[in-house]
Amino acid sequence: MRVGRSGMNRTYKTPCFIMEQKRLDKNLEKLSQIEEESGVKILHSIKSFNQSSVLPLIASKLSGMSVGSLKELKMAQNANAKHIHLHAPAFKKEELMMMSDKVSTLSFNSLGQWTNFSILELGEASLGLRINPKLHLPIPNYCNPNLGYSRLGIDSLEFIEAYRNEGDRFEKLEGLHFHALFQSSVQGLVILLEHIEQHYREVLPMLKWLNLGGGHNFTDDTYDIQSFLSAIKKFKMLYPQLELYFEPGESVLKGCGEFIATVLDIVTVAEQNVVILDTSIETHLLDVAIVNQRLKVRGTQSFSTPYFYELTGNSCLQGDIIGEYFFIDKLHIGDRVIFEDMMGYSMVKMTEFNGMENAEFILV
Repeated sequence: MRVGRSGMNRTYKTPCFIMEQKRLDKNLEKLSQIEEESGVKILHSIKSFNQSSVLPLIASKLSGMSVGSLKELKMAQNANAKHIHLHAPAFKKEELMMMSDKVSTLSFNSLGQWTNFSILELGEASLGLRINPKLHLPIPNYCNPNLGYSRLGIDSLEFIEAYRNEGDRFEKLEGLHFHALFQSSVQGLVILLEHIEQHYREVLPMLKWLNLGGGHNFTDDTYDIQSFLSAIKKFKMLYPQLELYFEPGESVLKGCGEFIATVLDIVTVAEQNVVILDTSIETHLLDVAIVNQRLKVRGTQSFSTPYFYELTGNSCLQGDIIGEYFFIDKLHIGDRVIFEDMMGYSMVKMTEFNGMENAEFILV
């Protein structure tokens, strides 16, 4: 087998995503251990990774899955997920009725949707509300759910006022859902729990569960597991009846695999070396196209080298630009370029992010 400079088997046809099961197994073992030692339940977020060949393994190791659509619900069912949590920014009534009797917990995103749908017969689903706590945390705006103008979640003050003034309206309320973090250390969780303790004391004794969302960097080597356990123990002493759920989508896949492309050509434009790869940001790397995310490329470094290249895609779009990188070695046509840590979200975004259905085409 011929092996390239970067150590990747060159017999793989590119572009391709490569997952290493040993790395996934390591992450799942760590997450299972966190569940066992803390008593919390960790749910895999299907919006972060939905490959049908791998979902049953994830479902066998974790307490369940989080879904946002009928398509994702079917994926979770096919994977034999034990607990299924359902949340979306908004539901269509007919789709909600098809899903509600097949999930364990369900979060509505607005008071309007709560008013319209909580009165319906929704099977055995335990009903909750997603709250925007408006925490001041260093999170990029494109994915910051704490913004004052965010459509994601109910304004915390609006919810408290409604709960105090219209208590009968929330007779079916059994849970609150907070998604406030992004690639966060344990300190983010501590801040979130302190916010919950301070602002929802009159509500918490009436509830059965809290969903503390994603963004918890559990499988990062620097994550302080002992401090996490201490924070959870302290909170559970105050509210022992509450089941605590987490949805760390990225932590499940962290470091588990790469995206690989091949150098098709190297051209010089305005004295700049431009590499054309057999990929496209709008086809395979939507995070680059939408949020200008800088990807990690193997064999590069942050400071100057003689081998400075602009990586681009092979589409006819002038803006099909991945980014500029200092390579340690000179690139040649036929070399493989390896983008690291690409299992979370990348594949889902190029197919069916959040389980979105394809739009119909109608010729009239």
